[in-house]
Amino acid sequence: MLLFIALLIYPLARLFISSMMSSSSTGATALDAYVDFFTKRYYYETLINSIVVGTLATIGATITGVPVAYLVTRFNIPGKLLIRALIVLTFVSPPFIGAYAWILLLGRNGVITNFLGTLGINSPTIYGWGGIALVFTLQGFPFVFLMASAGLKSVDQSLEDAAQNLGRRPLQILWTVILPLIVPSISTGALLVFVTSFADFGTPMIIGEGYRVMASVIYTEFVNEHGGNPRVASSLSLILLVVTVGALFLQRWYARKRSFGQETVKPLMSRRLEGGKLAGATGFVYLVVLAAGLPLVAIVVSSFLKSRGPLLTGEFTLQGYANAIRLPTALFNTLFFSTIATVLCVLAGCLIGYVVVRRRDRLANLLDAFSMVPFAVAGVVIGIAVSISYGGAPFYLGGTVFILLMVYFIRRLPYSIRSVSGMLSQIGTDTEEASINLGVPPGRTFWRITVPIISPAILSGALLTWATVAKEFKSTVILYGGSTRTLPVEVFGYVLQGNFASASVIGTVLIAVSLVPIVLLFKLLGKDEDFLI
Repeated sequence: MLLFIALLIYPLARLFISSMMSSSSTGATALDAYVDFFTKRYYYETLINSIVVGTLATIGATITGVPVAYLVTRFNIPGKLLIRALIVLTFVSPPFIGAYAWILLLGRNGVITNFLGTLGINSPTIYGWGGIALVFTLQGFPFVFLMASAGLKSVDQSLEDAAQNLGRRPLQILWTVILPLIVPSISTGALLVFVTSFADFGTPMIIGEGYRVMASVIYTEFVNEHGGNPRVASSLSLILLVVTVGALFLQRWYARKRSFGQETVKPLMSRRLEGGKLAGATGFVYLVVLAAGLPLVAIVVSSFLKSRGPLLTGEFTLQGYANAIRLPTALFNTLFFSTIATVLCVLAGCLIGYVVVRRRDRLANLLDAFSMVPFAVAGVVIGIAVSISYGGAPFYLGGTVFILLMVYFIRRLPYSIRSVSGMLSQIGTDTEEASINLGVPPGRTFWRITVPIISPAILSGALLTWATVAKEFKSTVILYGGSTRTLPVEVFGYVLQGNFASASVIGTVLIAVSLVPIVLLFKLLGKDEDFLI
């Protein structure tokens, strides 16, 4: 409880207090920032813009993710392993990488733009609200795919058989039986798309070209070199937090309303498609998946191209990696921070997960509820909150390793808690009770009996924590200092400078760093992509 109070409740409380501070120098009163937000178009328009692109991305990700999940789960689509691998790769890649990758492809001097230009075709622009919505859609599509796939695996085959016996056609069964049963799963995926899109400021800053969203205004207000306004940034952060938490509660209400109690004895069986139907389904699936994965391929390929200043040529070389003088420091920081944060999350996650499952009282339930809060708090919000709380007097931790580790720890702690508590809830207490009855103290029983039993869950949570910490950007860019720059920060800095050659080099390394733990998770522990949800 003290951990959550110090690293979550206290920073959010300080954020609220900061937003209500009056200023004698400017004459601003406690509520002036909120009044300005809802009366000045410069501010309230950002909320509208954020809702627009977030909603468009949610709709786009849903109408692509659900069909792809259904086709891959239910039918004999060739290359399912490759499809799932590309989707997982898109899932674990940093959120803003797709934005500058699409500049390489559809920018004013992009590969696809130039190719279509030789054919006399004007390609659509990647800049502005349309490009933001497209990038958010392709980045959010894996959320819907993973959740819908998991939901389909929970539908019993007997329900489809009963519908067939009552004369329903396959498409009617899909619309009236299967989809209603997986609505809670689909809505969860849609929520994740909306929340991540709503809180993303990297992508709009890279390709927005003047299209302002709420998260980007929060970032610029807080870190503006010409004199930002932390009070305004705090106020906007709280409004953003209200929207994301409100979306969470709305989704949970809707999911409970549309939830059906069902027992899955025999999951839905795979069906065979032939001829034109198989070709059409396969083409649609690969079109969507390759569109989502194409930016990552573009980044990797462009990292091996020779550059002349910020421009890329068609000549392959390793010059970019040899000249990346800031890469070693950023890579070391990323690996070091990820490792330390993961160790801390594992140690605390094991204890908290154990308490949540084994203690059935109000305090444990409250602790369980607190452990879910970091999921609903955007990275930019928790970054500003922690900076206000610990960056200045009396702690002066701004820009240090410690403040970054604090944020990484509290943001990724839920992964270890959920992994450990999920496995403990499936294990009885007989072995532990037998150990205690034989005279072994409860503490020693926990470390010598319980921990070895749940070690697969501990390792799974650790690998997922490590992968997500390595790509953490939104809170890092608020809190980092000159000596604590990480790979995501370096990529973002190079992109804003227009140096796509260096950005591709560091982006490729970042993709590899994020992907390695997921590969180990799948290969060593036999997990599949469902574990990511």
